[in-house]
Amino acid sequence: MKRIVLTALPLFVVAATSIFVSAQSKTSASPSLLYQVTGNGITKPSYIFGTFHAVCASDMVPLESLDTYITQTDQLIMEIDMDDAAEMQSMAKAVVIPDGKTIKDLLTPEQFAKVDEMFKSLLGYSAENVKMVKPAMLTVFVLTSSKSIGCTPVTYDLSIMQNAAGKKKPIVGLETVGSQIKVIDSQPLAKQAKDLYEMALNPQKSIDELKQLMAVYKLRDPDKLYELTNRLMTDDKEFQARLLDERNTDWIPKLAAAFKEKPTFVAVGAGHLGGKKGVVNLLRKQGYKVEPVKL
Repeated sequence: MKRIVLTALPLFVVAATSIFVSAQSKTSASPSLLYQVTGNGITKPSYIFGTFHAVCASDMVPLESLDTYITQTDQLIMEIDMDDAAEMQSMAKAVVIPDGKTIKDLLTPEQFAKVDEMFKSLLGYSAENVKMVKPAMLTVFVLTSSKSIGCTPVTYDLSIMQNAAGKKKPIVGLETVGSQIKVIDSQPLAKQAKDLYEMALNPQKSIDELKQLMAVYKLRDPDKLYELTNRLMTDDKEFQARLLDERNTDWIPKLAAAFKEKPTFVAVGAGHLGGKKGVVNLLRKQGYKVEPVKL
């Protein structure tokens, strides 16, 4: 369950070119991480790209391949506006356990010692240094470490944001840091701490599951990624619904309004694209033509 946040929530992790638009917009029946959205009354195409919030640079779709489509659009929509200083400042407060408590208040001394051992092994520092951070965030610290991923991770989200900002394009968030934290906080701290401790008992299991997700992401098939997500989150279907399905549904009217206003490039976690309740299918149900773009 802990692994899927890397394809669904950017909160935790801060060279196809042509001068002919028609050539740039060719679509393919094959699965893709990039989709073109047309029809349903919008005058110019918009695009949706599925990111992985922490990934090795060598596993990324080259940003040069996306630059053309970002250039064709007039605004960037992300899960949260990472260019908003106030939002980023609120993140620092939102990840802290409230009421002055720490992770040591949620674990026995023996359990904390096991978590501390994992931190020292995979991050090179003691969990004591970050004991005030919510357990769900601590799991992400571990899974996005260079030892876990096998490289120094980079984020699509930041790179895409910088590309759009360099083109002076407005950047809009579908959500706020507060709304994303609300999703995480829907899991009691005790449950978060239990998950963290259980991961510490066998960190390699979680790392292997993350690598499975990364391998499927490299196939550029959102439906397969969603299927794997389902298998990995069998222990908490209610949380999966809050993390993916409910947020997808909330986004559709916001995306529809954006597409009608101006051509838009959308960058959200790839976990949101696939499946019957994924963004691609929900937009198609609204009457949009959503076609994969061959990169």
